[in-house]
Amino acid sequence: MPRPAKLFGWWTGIVSAACIFALTFLVAALSAAVLTFDVAVRSAFVAATFVSVASYARIQRKERRAFRDQATCVAKETAAEHVRTTTYRVTDAVAVEEQEDEGLSYYLLLDDGRTLFLTGQYLYEPVDSGFPWESFEIVQVASGSWVLRVIPLGPPLTPSWTRAPFSDAEHSSGAIPADGTIEERDFVALKTSAA
Repeated sequence: MPRPAKLFGWWTGIVSAACIFALTFLVAALSAAVLTFDVAVRSAFVAATFVSVASYARIQRKERRAFRDQATCVAKETAAEHVRTTTYRVTDAVAVEEQEDEGLSYYLLLDDGRTLFLTGQYLYEPVDSGFPWESFEIVQVASGSWVLRVIPLGPPLTPSWTRAPFSDAEHSSGAIPADGTIEERDFVALKTSAA
């Protein structure tokens, strides 16, 4: 089953809440001429809390609806047996540090010398279980890119390198492969570039 998307990273939530409170206190300070400052601050605090909770509830509702739609589609595909399973054998791995909540990323050196690139929030659960592994299986919906499961078939493989998060330049230049891309790549260079 697909894992629900994280709503936003901690920093995004903290910054959003700080902006809402700052704006509300600014309005309270400006309205102090009409109300006493104490009443204005209390009113501002209540208003900011209400706006924060309402915004969070709206985002939650939207994310749950999207997840339900995705889960329904995956269930239909699975029932119709429209899934594909691919087994990989890995000899080395390079992890990419996550920035905000873009999802985890790994460059995996396959036993045939090519490099598999995996990225996305669906990797959170496998990583909690020890991913990457020397051998694993990916089960995904055949007609789309939704990964249903990542199944370990071998022992854990500790990445030999962890590189910095992808830069804005890498994002804008299209240098980052799509999830599931397998290509010939200088794997040693991955450990020195953007280090």
